[in-house]
Amino acid sequence: MADVFLSYAREDAERVQDFVTDLERFGWTVWWDDRIRAAAEFDEVIERELDLASCVIVVWSRSSIGSGWVRAEASAADDQGKLVPVRFESDVIPPLRFRQLNTATLETGPLNAAHGDALRLLAEINRLSGRPPAGIDPLLLESGRGDTISGARIVTPGTWRATSRVLGSRIRYNMDLQPNGMVSGRVSWFISRTDFAGRWIYDAAHQILQLEASGGGSDGFEVVRFEITEWLNDNTASCRFKRRKALLERVGG
Repeated sequence: MADVFLSYAREDAERVQDFVTDLERFGWTVWWDDRIRAAAEFDEVIERELDLASCVIVVWSRSSIGSGWVRAEASAADDQGKLVPVRFESDVIPPLRFRQLNTATLETGPLNAAHGDALRLLAEINRLSGRPPAGIDPLLLESGRGDTISGARIVTPGTWRATSRVLGSRIRYNMDLQPNGMVSGRVSWFISRTDFAGRWIYDAAHQILQLEASGGGSDGFEVVRFEITEWLNDNTASCRFKRRKALLERVGG
């Protein structure tokens, strides 16, 4: 049984090899496969190792987002509550199901705990495996863990409110963002209050919360985008909404 199961596209094998070396340097055991996955009996090995591993790191890249293998492994790990997504390029957008998850963007070169996303990654592996990384100050690790678990300064499932002004009047979106990617809520404008429902997507790389919903005072289906320009604190951000300034706030877990 390995501490870490690594899911990746074989086109990224060279970069992943260095990543595996870094993880092993911190004292974790890593199961990964650098061979072509073809034999049916090998499918069973992959399933067994994924189920037994303490955590599953999926490496999202331009190659892996189109890989049925990587998507299936990521889905299985997410269902088991042990998925840890990473990427090496900040402009890589994970598949739709996984966009609301906090994805660590890693710098090139050795895994450096001084880098914020790397520290959060180490803290998350520690949390899931129960094994701390060798050579890392526990106090430093605890600070990284807090950022990872809280979802600070990212949009996560929960209750959010977005407020702006349109035609001189305040418009407010009260949104219940559900973990399965569904959203429901109510739009208030003037004396009008209408309900809406649909799906939500959070693009962490570009800091955009997008609603794809029907209702809310519009006929048919509408796409609404809140483009975050600055986080004011862990739960409040300035953003742009229909070319106007808006305020996005977390109001519940």
